[in-house]
Amino acid sequence: MNEKIFTKIKNKKIINYIIIAFSFVVRFIYILQTNVGDRQHDLGYATLLDDGLVNPGHLGYIEYLVKFHHLPDFDPFSIFSYYHPPLHHIIAAFFLETAHNLGIEEPGVYEVIQIPTLIYSCIMVIIAYKILQFFCKDECKISIPLAFVAFFPGFIYMTGSINNDMLATMLSFLCIYLTLIWIREPKFKYLILMALSIGLGIIAKPTAAVIACPMALVMLMHFIKECKNGRAFKCFMQYVVFAAISLPIGLSWTVRNIILYSETPGIPSSNAQSNQYLWNYPINEIFGMPIKASIHFPFHSENSIYCHNAWSILFKTSVFAEVWPEDISDGWLFLCRLLFVLALAIGILCFILCIVLPILRIRQGETLVGTFLLSGYLTVVITYIMFVIKYPYTCSCDFRYVPTAIMFAAVSLLPRNITADNS
Repeated sequence: MNEKIFTKIKNKKIINYIIIAFSFVVRFIYILQTNVGDRQHDLGYATLLDDGLVNPGHLGYIEYLVKFHHLPDFDPFSIFSYYHPPLHHIIAAFFLETAHNLGIEEPGVYEVIQIPTLIYSCIMVIIAYKILQFFCKDECKISIPLAFVAFFPGFIYMTGSINNDMLATMLSFLCIYLTLIWIREPKFKYLILMALSIGLGIIAKPTAAVIACPMALVMLMHFIKECKNGRAFKCFMQYVVFAAISLPIGLSWTVRNIILYSETPGIPSSNAQSNQYLWNYPINEIFGMPIKASIHFPFHSENSIYCHNAWSILFKTSVFAEVWPEDISDGWLFLCRLLFVLALAIGILCFILCIVLPILRIRQGETLVGTFLLSGYLTVVITYIMFVIKYPYTCSCDFRYVPTAIMFAAVSLLPRNITADNS
């Protein structure tokens, strides 16, 4: 009897293992078909690994680390893209130099830089699976939300990128998973892992700090509970260790730039004369409902004259990246319109579910989990809006600034399965 139950459980898991494995294959095929210069963000350019030149962009940044074997010894804000924290670029530089030392010649050796982002993306899918398992024990009911994350177009595109978005996303997913595990079983070892994941996430890209807000909220709620139970000092000391681990790692790049170059955190941006500038348009057109023109031609151009609605750009780049197919056939255009409308419909549905379902969890006893999900999703949405307001350019509306929302959306697609956390 026990063997039959085990076999049944194992067979259910096989479906999800196949989804994960096939998503790996799709990602591998994608980077094989994608040149290191295709569909990139802030690519810049490279020359030769031994020419001593300093080149701009993420490609130049990685090349710089291979050439000189140290972090920039100049103001990183003075060269395009060098202001980014260096964790991903150091990892990518290791792959690039190793491949070059093994005899792979230039310029083909630069294609190796896509390998680490492929690895990040595959690990992210596994973490997403573990998060979904946290909420639902029925493997069959996990399959659709898992496939939603595993084959989400935006993540496939990011797999072939050479920038730091994919690493930050993977570490953000890891923060979500570890926080959920800690909520269920608040052991000190999980808190240490949370500290490492958020610290490394921020040193990969500051956008990972978005997850720090819901993490801090549930940690505060847990501390209040511990105070009532007479364990305030023990909890406080654990949080001190958390801060002692996460803050030096996460803030190391920022502190370095402040001390050495008097540079505060931020992004060097364009000006009002840029063709990407948004504030030339009414705010209701920037943050209002996607306009009909977006559906008519559902592809993104950097020029705001073609589209200046943040939500339209968000969904366009999540489904089609930043492509502009001028010679697309009527049949393919019709299909792309349908996909864009479907993406909008799913996005609106998930927005509602990501707010309503966590509130239901809170009302039914899952106080910490519900609060974490609700505050996490709202933080992603609110910081996205704030980011577009602070940097009002079409490039700021890209999907790569809110990829964590997809994980919260996937959880919202699971069937209700309340198990109170006794909070």
